[in-house]
Amino acid sequence: MHPKTFLTITCFVSLFFSSVMFIAPKFVTREQFPNAEGQGFEDLVTLSDVIASLILALVLVTYNLHKNEELPFQSHVMKGYSLAFRIVFLTTVVLHSLGKDSSLPPIVGTGIIALLSLIRWRDLRSTIAAG
Repeated sequence: MHPKTFLTITCFVSLFFSSVMFIAPKFVTREQFPNAEGQGFEDLVTLSDVIASLILALVLVTYNLHKNEELPFQSHVMKGYSLAFRIVFLTTVVLHSLGKDSSLPPIVGTGIIALLSLIRWRDLRSTIAAG
């Protein structure tokens, strides 16, 4: 998969999650933390808004990165995405297995992006080494 294509897919997936979190923060919070009540629930809704803005910031950075065609630069970007999304993926898996987060879409979304970015980074690394 070409880095431009990968980064475009990442933008759309991330924009989807960010939009849902902006449009329905209470729904997202209730899905992730079904036992939250009162002030704790309201604090989590606020945190959801903050996370949505961070995801949107990453979408904007990613969109601008996808225009770069230099292989060594793309390799560094893919390495960063691979590491970052693996950390987020593992964090969500641990939280889910401990019963602290009950939402599966973030696990699936971050897992797909982590896998795609790892594959693309390895492909770029091989291309640079070969040539």
